[in-house]
Amino acid sequence: MCGIVGIVGHSQVAPLIVDALKRLEYRGYDSAGVATIEKGELGRRRAEGKLVNLERRLKDEPLDGTIGIGHTRWATHGVPNEANAHPHFSDGVAIVHNGIIENFAELRDELLRDGYSFSSQTDTEVVAHLVARELATGLEPVQAAHRALKRLHGAFALAIMFKGDEDLIVGARNGPPLAVGHGDGEMFLGSDAIALAPFTNSITYLEDGDWAVVRRNSVAIYDIDGNKVDRKRQQSLSTSFMVDKGNRRHFMEKEIHEQPEVISHTLAHYVDFVSGVSKPLELPFDFAKIGRLALSACGTAYLAGLISKYWFERYARLPVDIDVASEFRYREMPLSAKDAAFF
Repeated sequence: MCGIVGIVGHSQVAPLIVDALKRLEYRGYDSAGVATIEKGELGRRRAEGKLVNLERRLKDEPLDGTIGIGHTRWATHGVPNEANAHPHFSDGVAIVHNGIIENFAELRDELLRDGYSFSSQTDTEVVAHLVARELATGLEPVQAAHRALKRLHGAFALAIMFKGDEDLIVGARNGPPLAVGHGDGEMFLGSDAIALAPFTNSITYLEDGDWAVVRRNSVAIYDIDGNKVDRKRQQSLSTSFMVDKGNRRHFMEKEIHEQPEVISHTLAHYVDFVSGVSKPLELPFDFAKIGRLALSACGTAYLAGLISKYWFERYARLPVDIDVASEFRYREMPLSAKDAAFF
């Protein structure tokens, strides 16, 4: 699961972006990169492996600029290496992406016929070329981004910058989360509020199909048809407890040791610990009438699902199927009216 950060600010953003990406390390990643605009020109640094490698690269080759985007990549299309790391460039367009563009092969063939070449194996570079092609027709950056977004099928979150414009990032969401952070003369984009916690606690979460025009002093949000929409601004409750590993070696160890507290907090919503009585659940269906349960998960959630399969079958006598989410997406599992799915 990739991580995205974008900042339109008034100070040097490259170190801020790297710090924000560190708060997204819990998502897992195999490469990272940052792009900025300085004096109208795009600059980029990328590195395979951990963020410390990117930090070393930036120490040797600093990036200036008060606007930038950053990314931690979990490889889907293409092997983990610097060439496939984000951000990707195309004729003055810089882009970072979380998700999968399902029609990328079709779009890639179309772009190859139009004379575009590819320097990576990623589906993300297709989007960069699409936006650049729309710019070449004479469209302004915002319109070019919108036109390109309408061509995409799949689940994605994007952040796009444009050469020559140091006051614009276009963000888009269709599936994977993307949040806008509101500051004082600066704006932020992040895969979640945790990444933005040190900068702001004033957050607007984009909804599926939304795209945002983010500038230092304003943000405008539109639906996929280009209609302006209002999205609620809310106060984030993210804390330092959530954004760092503490004294643990890695996030997996941290999550393992947090399990008793997390389970206790979760159960508190459903069980009265004094009386030991379960609180009634308001469900839109009768759980006792479910004939079969289908589970879909990734990573450690998949491992938790394997355990829950034994529990459901042993204690509830409920048949359970479990799939890795990437397989469930295409499996077309037959489900009856009495079956339920849990994601």
